[in-house]
This record gives sequence, C-alpha cells and structure tokens, in this order.
Amino acid sequence: MLTKSIVVNRPQGLEARPIAELVQVASRYESRVYLKHGSKRVNAKSIMGMMSLEAPAGETVEVTVEGLDEQTAMKEIEAFLCNGRVSVCAV
Repeated sequence: MLTKSIVVNRPQGLEARPIAELVQVASRYESRVYLKHGSKRVNAKSIMGMMSLEAPAGETVEVTVEGLDEQTAMKEIEAFLCNGRVSVCAV
C-alpha cells in the first residue's frame, strides 16, 4: 500500500472535467485508489464520490493506492494532480 500527500496543482482544482479525467486514470488500474481531503475519503474510481471531494487548486489531498500495479498507478495519478510537474507538488 502506498500513501502520498499531493498538492492539487491543476488551475481549476478538482472540478467536473478534471474529476472525470481522474476517474478514467484511476480506472485503468486494478489497484484500489482513494483520495482524502479534510475528513472525506472517497474511491477515486467513483465519479459521484469524487464529485463530493471538493479539492480546489493549492489544496493537499492524500492519495492511497493498494494493489498489484500500485507503483504505476500512483505515478500516473500524481502526475495528473500535479499537471505534469511531479516534483513541484509532492508534499
């Protein structure tokens, strides 16, 4: 299991369109993927769960990935949240 705190570095934060894209990214993997913001923890493969997360740009989310492809899944999710600048936004 991998857990990492990542700053959302996408200009629009996690709004409808980026959430839909993130759900697609998470769904590519067998691993279970969860995002936590504040006290809310949601399944990153659930569009409804992700819509309730409310994580604006500049906020930190905790990403937890568990499964056979967790390393690859974490790297891609981190890159997505950081808008391609992984080293800039890892906490």
